[in-house]
Amino acid sequence: MKHYLTYKQLLIFLIAILNITIVYAQLESSDSLKIDSIINKLYNEGKIHGGILVAEGEKVIYQNAFGKADRTLDLPNTVKTRFVINSMGKMFTAVLTLQLVEDGLITLSDPISKHLPWFTHPRANDITIHHLLSHRSGLKGYFDEQIKEDLEFFLPQREVLDKMAMLELNFEPGTGFDYTNTGYLLLGEVIMKYREADYYTVENQRIFLPLGMNSTYNSTSIYGPGSSVYYLQNGSPATPFPHGNYRGDGGEKSTLQDLHKFMVALGNDKLLKPESWNLMFQKHSYPKEASRPFGAHFEPYGYGCSVMDLPFKGENKALAIGHGGAGYGSSNYMLKFIESNRIIIHWNNEFLTPLPPELLEELAKL
Repeated sequence: MKHYLTYKQLLIFLIAILNITIVYAQLESSDSLKIDSIINKLYNEGKIHGGILVAEGEKVIYQNAFGKADRTLDLPNTVKTRFVINSMGKMFTAVLTLQLVEDGLITLSDPISKHLPWFTHPRANDITIHHLLSHRSGLKGYFDEQIKEDLEFFLPQREVLDKMAMLELNFEPGTGFDYTNTGYLLLGEVIMKYREADYYTVENQRIFLPLGMNSTYNSTSIYGPGSSVYYLQNGSPATPFPHGNYRGDGGEKSTLQDLHKFMVALGNDKLLKPESWNLMFQKHSYPKEASRPFGAHFEPYGYGCSVMDLPFKGENKALAIGHGGAGYGSSNYMLKFIESNRIIIHWNNEFLTPLPPELLEELAKL
């Protein structure tokens, strides 16, 4: 007996196929010239600078560099240039914290007073590891206090945290969303306590070495071997200076290739179990809960990453996770579309929009 699909059944079947195509549409190596045209246009419009990499999982589709690494010496940026990743390093801290949870050393519901009794904030019993990871602690940001000149730059980390323990919260723990570097310094302290080693030793042993990230490291200066000069918004070069060298809130140096290895590993079992990735990629905080406008507040936040619906194919959007990193003359972003494994990494040695929305919109047309 022959079976025929009704018009309705055929329509449902075609829609299902179309949806699969949308979600898993892949860029191919043959698209590299089109991508190059898109990025050159954005560079000529002054919207990007530095290096960029586009990949589908492990397969790099496109990588290139634009502009000058040093205007005085007329040196170009290259795809091998090392750059300061700034707050993108919070993704490392989130991974290391969830590894502690998997090892049974801490739980997400633990108050920080249980693990860091020396942090004597009056509300330390009410602030949990979950609150720190998702920026829901209410703690004031130490960098914000430094910008206001209410806190000195370059104080030792413990002294910074002691001073932050004396300040009132911005809101009750768990009731708001306020991006704060202070919380990630505290997570760095928890990691060092239970791994009995310096933070940078831990991330090297538990992330960089296992993934072959051989060009990622930390130093006390914004500059280092193979790095470019950073330029401020007024066009002047950023003066070399030692940063605070704090542990947990970012600041490492890396390359496009190393960060690509890290982004490929997000979601697989090289670093965390599936249930931990699910927690990391869950939307815990929302922009409408933000007490002030700043960076990560424009997108929902998980643990150490924004969780976003971004242009992917045509008019359709797909779920992506990522993090930006802005600093003294630099601005960067790395993201990964979860279902398709598409990866985009971009660094600037000029203070520009870390990831121009036009780039995502144009890539979605391919």
